[in-house]
Amino acid sequence: MPNEPSNRPKLSETVARNVLRPLIGILIRCGMSFSEFSRIARTLYVDVARKEFGKNGRPANKSRIAVLTGLSRTRVRQELETTESDASPDDNTAKVRPASRVLMGWHTDADFTSKAGRARELTGEEFGDLYERYSGKVVPVTAMLKELLSVGAVKMTATGKLRVLARSFTPQQTDSDALARVSMAIRDLAETASHNLYSEPDQDRRFERFATNQLVPAAHFDEFQQFVAHEGQLFLEKIDDWMAAREDDASKDAVRIGVGVYQIAPRENS
Repeated sequence: MPNEPSNRPKLSETVARNVLRPLIGILIRCGMSFSEFSRIARTLYVDVARKEFGKNGRPANKSRIAVLTGLSRTRVRQELETTESDASPDDNTAKVRPASRVLMGWHTDADFTSKAGRARELTGEEFGDLYERYSGKVVPVTAMLKELLSVGAVKMTATGKLRVLARSFTPQQTDSDALARVSMAIRDLAETASHNLYSEPDQDRRFERFATNQLVPAAHFDEFQQFVAHEGQLFLEKIDDWMAAREDDASKDAVRIGVGVYQIAPRENS
């Protein structure tokens, strides 16, 4: 059974910041709001506590989950009921980021659409009215308009009016296949680290190593990237050949195995 959470808030906060910082950057670029993230985090806290911190091979009960997560028993019960019924979260505009609510209103509110039901070009004053109605005033109107213009969701016409080009707000477009691959790689690394940290003493540890050096001049970084790309590819091809030689389509106990290789680079932002 995994070790129980210890009372080390400073250490846990450091771990959380290190792990979450790059992930949050990805999520923001995907258009996920904090409210969406917090909902998912709450659900996962309950799910992980239930499945991984039970006693005698049984899932943890509501009271134990509440103690482990800090959530109330009522909230735990609600999360478990939602999970068990496989119910999706309510699809209401309160859970949509403010910029997306503004764009949604622009496309659907009769005060901002034509008789044909299409979003009209708006004056600055009309956009202010739209903002007042749908934004929740979380950010100033000028800041919201500037962001919508910067990501291409809204365009300023030659006549000075505002033309909407998108129905939802996404800060940066992300290739879905690449995103799926990256999320899988992060999950695999985290699961390996968790296994090595909290598995029983008699369990085999999974291979997880890294090589770093803090004294290499920055001028060698491009050379290093080329070196890693070449050697890393050769290594992965060797691993792939090993696995391919042992494939068995008829096997009833086939499992997913593999190795991931990633490069460490100077941090752009601390």
